[in-house]
Amino acid sequence: MKYSFLITAFLLFTTISIAQNFDVKGTLIEGDSNFPLLGASIIQKGTLNGVVSDFDGNFSIDGIPMNGVLEISYLGFKTKEVIITSSQFLTIRLETDSESLDEVIVVGYGTQRKKEITGAVSVVTSETIEELAPTRIEEALQGQVAGVNITATSGAPGSASNIRIRGIATNGNNQPLILVDGNVVEDLSVINPSDIESISVLKDATAGIYGVRAANGVILITTKTGRKNSELKFDYNISGGFQETTRKLNVLNATEYGLLVNEAHANNGESLPFPNVGSLGEGTDWQDEVFTNAIKLSNDFMMRGGTEKSTYSFSASLLTQDGIVGGNKSNFTRYNSRLSFNTELFEKVKLKSGVTYAGVTNKGLAQNSLGSVLFNALNNAPTFAVTDDNGDFTLSEGTGGEVINPVAQIADANNLGKTNKISGFFGLDYEFMKNFSAQANIQFNYSEVEGRVLNPVVFYGAGKVFNKDRSEYVETLNKF
Repeated sequence: MKYSFLITAFLLFTTISIAQNFDVKGTLIEGDSNFPLLGASIIQKGTLNGVVSDFDGNFSIDGIPMNGVLEISYLGFKTKEVIITSSQFLTIRLETDSESLDEVIVVGYGTQRKKEITGAVSVVTSETIEELAPTRIEEALQGQVAGVNITATSGAPGSASNIRIRGIATNGNNQPLILVDGNVVEDLSVINPSDIESISVLKDATAGIYGVRAANGVILITTKTGRKNSELKFDYNISGGFQETTRKLNVLNATEYGLLVNEAHANNGESLPFPNVGSLGEGTDWQDEVFTNAIKLSNDFMMRGGTEKSTYSFSASLLTQDGIVGGNKSNFTRYNSRLSFNTELFEKVKLKSGVTYAGVTNKGLAQNSLGSVLFNALNNAPTFAVTDDNGDFTLSEGTGGEVINPVAQIADANNLGKTNKISGFFGLDYEFMKNFSAQANIQFNYSEVEGRVLNPVVFYGAGKVFNKDRSEYVETLNKF
């Protein structure tokens, strides 16, 4: 009797559990015209369980639990959520999202509504950029636009990236044409990401209007400015954080390294360099010595407004970022300021103008080559300490002439680069017929670059060790 009761209870529970999952069928139609919607997405919210509507707008999705939520989305329509309480046939109407379809996108020398675009155009909005908080504009495009590949040239703070739109198109320069408010920009470091209103990426024949330079695609950047008949508005944003390496490479500790070195010497008939291997312990993890938590701090200020015929804006920003290798010895600091003024001179004549200043200070370490800091951290022996009993940096004897103490390399690195860039434009726009206008633009660019490279690798490579307060190192540098 007891077993019969348990079996009955189990079957009843299983029946109830099965009954709670529904196989839902339905059709999707447009709210205004009742036309079926082909290719709409129907997904069980919070899961990967989803289907797409067929040619007649019909769909069927299995395994939806009681009170489960179906999320229905379709381009140009408002996303809708439906709570499932039974397996009855559903007729779901989607309402047109007029705001999404009327969104204005920059294309070529003009603009188009989103619903009228037939070319391959992708847009990154200011909201997306604010969420990402990128150091450079390239980072705002990374992973956000289909067909656009962003590859960092190095892991140093503020380093530039290579931009490839739909692969390599030419045998020479593969960089796309970049326009900021209609003006050509070669270096994106002059633009503060917080000043950007939107980024449009032209990936097909729609870029042809810009000529041969658009063979690799076009990136159109529109900056924030004031609006007509608006009061003066002030914005100030500050953000900060810390960065750290996501992982380290597995290397030998001192004991493991000592055993292998002893084995090599024994096979060669030589005396053991580490007769007491057990005393070596873990030794020095050189990756721990060179990696650090790096600070990133950003400040942005903007004021903008407009009158009946004019708009104006001014912005200034300061960003500083240390490197996860070397800390402040691998620092990137950028100062940006931008001033724009647009006005209607006459009834059909408009003036556009803007000036941008960018100052970059970059401290760098040796990287991406033989003798770089990470190369030395991975190849230096874990049996060496960072400093000896006298407080001097140790030599890397027996590891090859190209390997040096990476901590000493960081401490004595004194590489510094400074760049100042000013760019501006003035333009007139004359509308002489309906839907026809003529533009004339003048653009100027000025840049000033200075720097010094004092890398102690040549001295350490020669087998000379310097005291930790750097006095002997500085004295040696003065002789050269």
